[in-house]
Amino acid sequence: MGSLPKEIKQGIKIAVIWIFVLLLVLNPFNSSFVMSLNSQEFITYHIRDIIENLAAEKEYNAQDYYLVTGTYEEQKNGDLFGIAKGKNLIVIQMESIQNMLIDKVYNGREITPNLNQLIEEQGSIYFDNFYQQIGSGNTSDAEFAINNSLMGSIESFTYQLYQENYLKGLPWILKEEGYQTAVFHGYDKTFWNRENMYPVLGFDTYINNDHLVNDQIEGIGGGNIVGISDHAFFRQSVTYLEEMAEKSDPFYSFLITLSSHNPFYLPEALQGLELLPQDKDNIVGNYLNAVHYADRCLGEFLDTLKEKGLYQDSVIAIYGDHFGLTKSDERIAEKVTDFLGQEYDYDIMLNIPLIMHIPGYSQNRVVSISGGQLDFMPTICYLMGIEELNTLYLGQNLLTANSGFVAGQTHMLKGSFIKDDLVFEISRDGVFDNSRAYHRVTREEVAITGLKKDYLKAKNIVELSDFYLRNDILKAALLEGKNMEQIIAELNPQKTMPSALKLLQVGSVVPAFQEYGTEASQQDELSFNALIQWMKENNREKAAVSMDNTLNGLKQLEDRFKGSSVRPGLIRSVSTEMSAALQDLKGRMIPVIRTMEDYTKIEYMGYGTILFMPDFSQYTRKQIVDFIELNHPCAVAIPADEAAAEFQSLLSGDIFVYVYDISGPVQKAFLSAIGVDGFLETVDLESLQ
Repeated sequence: MGSLPKEIKQGIKIAVIWIFVLLLVLNPFNSSFVMSLNSQEFITYHIRDIIENLAAEKEYNAQDYYLVTGTYEEQKNGDLFGIAKGKNLIVIQMESIQNMLIDKVYNGREITPNLNQLIEEQGSIYFDNFYQQIGSGNTSDAEFAINNSLMGSIESFTYQLYQENYLKGLPWILKEEGYQTAVFHGYDKTFWNRENMYPVLGFDTYINNDHLVNDQIEGIGGGNIVGISDHAFFRQSVTYLEEMAEKSDPFYSFLITLSSHNPFYLPEALQGLELLPQDKDNIVGNYLNAVHYADRCLGEFLDTLKEKGLYQDSVIAIYGDHFGLTKSDERIAEKVTDFLGQEYDYDIMLNIPLIMHIPGYSQNRVVSISGGQLDFMPTICYLMGIEELNTLYLGQNLLTANSGFVAGQTHMLKGSFIKDDLVFEISRDGVFDNSRAYHRVTREEVAITGLKKDYLKAKNIVELSDFYLRNDILKAALLEGKNMEQIIAELNPQKTMPSALKLLQVGSVVPAFQEYGTEASQQDELSFNALIQWMKENNREKAAVSMDNTLNGLKQLEDRFKGSSVRPGLIRSVSTEMSAALQDLKGRMIPVIRTMEDYTKIEYMGYGTILFMPDFSQYTRKQIVDFIELNHPCAVAIPADEAAAEFQSLLSGDIFVYVYDISGPVQKAFLSAIGVDGFLETVDLESLQ
């Protein structure tokens, strides 16, 4: 009934309900199931509620979506508004620079002496409580968030998925003010699809490996991101900046470094820190030296800007794109904990520096309200004197806001947030009550009571950004002038799940005890082949896919198409060559999860449609309902016997509810009458092997 008009659907559902009532009264088949129901108080007291409340269609509410705009104008009336109007803007995105290294001394030497000096200079504003907000695109998503105040996608890298979208971020806004726009990066111009995406973002000129001479220093950047050093990159970029400065119009130049890329290899001649024995020949020691080198190259660049007369007439903003050292590796986390003298937690890992130097500003400030990469665009526009931010954006002006709020998307999972000095991390199992909160400075635990509203706010920010990109909302709102009610009506977001869904049991693929990264067994390969064969033969069908360990199974399956990373720091090909077959599978496969902790991880792999089939032996009814209400999976599957007795609240909501283990046609008619949306039919793929 997915394509029928709403009125016809309602009529059919009401008819089904009344047919079921007649079946209850007459019981023509002498069904024991009907006899059992007739003896229950459920029928006596609730049949009228079923008829009145469950015959209505389940639809999106347009009030759940909105156009984020207008807050900038409310926040621009501060003492720094327009202080840099007409100045050049140079933004430097530094690879893998974490805030924990600022003002730190290692073995008698400052790790970042030039950044430290810049922070102390007159005219500098240092944001010390600033965080990355990237998606699957890592560095490219940092660029995207900084320039557009929207989050990158977790499905795949944003620069590939949305190169056809209409966007209006910082480059376009400054172009309207008469600015030249250019972006600089010393690597392959096609990587992350930059060559095609930068014009969409509003950059007129892209200076890349076609323009810059690679100094071929072995090991710079590590992995397969090798070649041009930050020293050579900055030295050559200045020439192009001088050419832009000779023109009458001011310029916006966006520079992306790479020498401090994971795994941070650096030739011995360029290593400026003498490492302690425990830090030699490991990633932590390599990282410290790589950042120290990147800082030295930055200092040289700033000195050159001063010599050329560009420093005095340019706003310079510097930030880190994302973390360098992961907390998820226990060996790394232990070493960083020893280095810091406190536990290396996720907020420390995700904390990146942001420094803005403004010519003519007579003060020096540290701003400690929490901010993230989404906040950069409104903040810099305020300094540049932009009167109206006529676009959609999720950030705020950090220089006039009363309080900060940073929504997490990766590493600290969706729903996590940092609100000034309060850090909230949603539990890895997805259960709100198992989450934790603590004070950012004192590190003391804080009760999570009363934090659900902020949790939902953080979750909403992530989902709203995804909604904007997925549906090209900026085009509809900014170019076509539509309001959200019109946009929602045109999207017609009714349920698209099939009422009859095949459930593919994929045998013993990747059992729970087998860690991801080990070779799949011969039986696993046969199971994969059977799954792919079924999907190919039924190439227009969606199907739910159940594995013993769905998360690891999907990772193994993806590696069949994309190939595994061979060594740390080696980045797989992620351009337009991604397998079309994999994309087709991901578009039609509906992963089945039984544990809450896998939900966000699978969602982050790019599966927007996930079926939650809760394990009733592991979770209470309250935990299951809370998880569904908070995370809003696309569909839920519950056993037929549980549907009427325990989950009436789900049936009257907007979650697509499937049932399984149905005893017969009468029970199926009853379940349809009380609001069940669909039924699962199990297919055993072993018969195809």
